[in-house]
Amino acid sequence: MSRTDDLFAPFGTSVTRDPKVRKARVHFFGTLPFDDGTRVNLKDGSRFPGPGPSLYGQPQLDALTGPRPNVVALVSINGGVGRSTLATALSSGLQRLGESVVALDLDPQNALRQHFGVDHELLGVGRASLFNARWETILQAGFAGCQVIPFGDTDFQQKENLQRWLTREPKWLAQHLSALGLSERHIVIVDTPAGNSIYLHQALSVADIVLVVAQPNAACLGTLDQLDAVLAPYLERERAPRCHFVINQLDENSAFCLDMVDAFKLRLGEKPLEVVHSDPLIAEALAFATDPLDNIAASLAYDDINDLCRLLIARKKCP
Repeated sequence: MSRTDDLFAPFGTSVTRDPKVRKARVHFFGTLPFDDGTRVNLKDGSRFPGPGPSLYGQPQLDALTGPRPNVVALVSINGGVGRSTLATALSSGLQRLGESVVALDLDPQNALRQHFGVDHELLGVGRASLFNARWETILQAGFAGCQVIPFGDTDFQQKENLQRWLTREPKWLAQHLSALGLSERHIVIVDTPAGNSIYLHQALSVADIVLVVAQPNAACLGTLDQLDAVLAPYLERERAPRCHFVINQLDENSAFCLDMVDAFKLRLGEKPLEVVHSDPLIAEALAFATDPLDNIAASLAYDDINDLCRLLIARKKCP
């Protein structure tokens, strides 16, 4: 039995409000609200009594209400699959096709800001959330006219405080997106961390479309069962997101990669599977923080990304 045959065998074949926040000058001595009525000092972690502030100092929203953007969540169990790179390219591609796009980084690694060339010192999702700053104040210019909300630099304690808060605030992301006042014309591309994280679940809770990003290798194929278990509760809800699988960075000169694509197709059955070819110019764009679509015109990768953008637009228009 060949190695390729082995691949097919398993599938049956032989904080407090500070006015200075608005100027992006944040003091690291705020408080983090907890739903038990106490607050935590962000500097030393000590608690003191008193009701924590509401998310925006206004009534909490149950979910995305009224006119709402289309939310596309890019997810993966495995790291290093090119999720942030794809999020950047899709944001530029959709904007070029006439959509209004906001790229949102929910990964504490803050990688998306490198792709867009956003200054790492600027306020992002992490610190803005801890200090109850509205996300409209942290929107940055992206490629082709899109906008970017970076996660921003956070230290270890701030990451811990935010994650602990989000486990008790399941509608945190829905509330922030509602407060942005985006219309149904907008598409929000959400980059999530690899693995099963609180940020992933926040994104899945509001997603209209889920793009599962994988590379054509055995490691990604082997985590599909784990991913199925994570996605199941969201795919079973009344307003379930549409789920598409994307094989990213495919090298057609590699027979093994092509065999892996076949293995993915067999494993997924009738589930949609898209492919984005590998292109070294995309990696070069990251190195110089330039638009990845500026340099790859008339390439397989460019066509793949545009096809995926058109698919997202078509899905957006579906009832």
